[in-house]
Amino acid sequence: MLLPRWVTPLAAEQQQDTPECKRYAFTQAHLGTVVRLVFYSADRSEAKRLAEGCFERVVELDGVFSDYRDDSELMELCRVADKRATSVSDEMFTVLACAQKISKQSGGAFDITLGASSKAWRMKRAAKEAGPLPVRGAGDYRDLILDGAGKTVRFYKPLQLDLGGIAKGYIADELARILKEGGITRLAVSVGGEIVLAEPPPGRKGWSVDLEDPDQKVLGSMELSHAAMSTSGDSYQYTKIEGKRSAHVLDPSDGRGKNDQLNITVIAPTAMQADAWATALRVLGIDKGFALAAKTDLIEAFFAPAGSASLKTKGFPALSAQKTGK
Repeated sequence: MLLPRWVTPLAAEQQQDTPECKRYAFTQAHLGTVVRLVFYSADRSEAKRLAEGCFERVVELDGVFSDYRDDSELMELCRVADKRATSVSDEMFTVLACAQKISKQSGGAFDITLGASSKAWRMKRAAKEAGPLPVRGAGDYRDLILDGAGKTVRFYKPLQLDLGGIAKGYIADELARILKEGGITRLAVSVGGEIVLAEPPPGRKGWSVDLEDPDQKVLGSMELSHAAMSTSGDSYQYTKIEGKRSAHVLDPSDGRGKNDQLNITVIAPTAMQADAWATALRVLGIDKGFALAAKTDLIEAFFAPAGSASLKTKGFPALSAQKTGK
């Protein structure tokens, strides 16, 4: 799990505030998680206006990607796309295109067609019911066809999509874009576990982020800037099904939650890519996942299994001992 310590700044960071460059932090609950914005601006009213615009955009995109809302664009797509080619918004097409690319690159370890299994898992968790999950039905990412020229989507068979492993990353990227277009250069955005970092706070080399193992123990910290990252694991989101631990990350091969305790953090050019790749590597597990991450361009990954040594790809930053800010 990622713990962004810039949400509550270190004492040394707080001392960098000046009238020309003041730190602002805004937090709201959305998407079943917490959306956080931290950035530096010389104008208090402009900072507030930009933050309000960001949160309004989150609400708009929830109406595009949510599978909890019957009136979302996603749910309407799932109702009709097996019957006809369906036009979608630019936002939807961007996310679906990225999802399909990573599905292919990961050999199907990332698959957004798990919607029916995802909803069954959520119901089990909410009701704390015993008994197995239903076996996943036929169909996979290859049954979803995109037409880039017309920005249309067609299903070969009825499908239920779940964008939970990629849409929050896209939203984090969007919020960073809004802030940058508003003239903000020093910023950090998090949407749950999906993070975008631009230029660091004044006087610092980067934004401070801690990494946890599956037992919620902090393994170390790193300072990053101009990067996006995501963690996939089950430190906080899991349930018990048939007496076994079941993570919210489902294996596309059978629709069941992973039961090996493992946290994977991915650094990528965008939070959307990091989000999807973290999910794919979590599904593959430490052996296959590490082998794929090591040979995949544009990403770096950190694997933290419960009870054994961590692994990281060659370009992943080294962790330092946790800082106290004193």
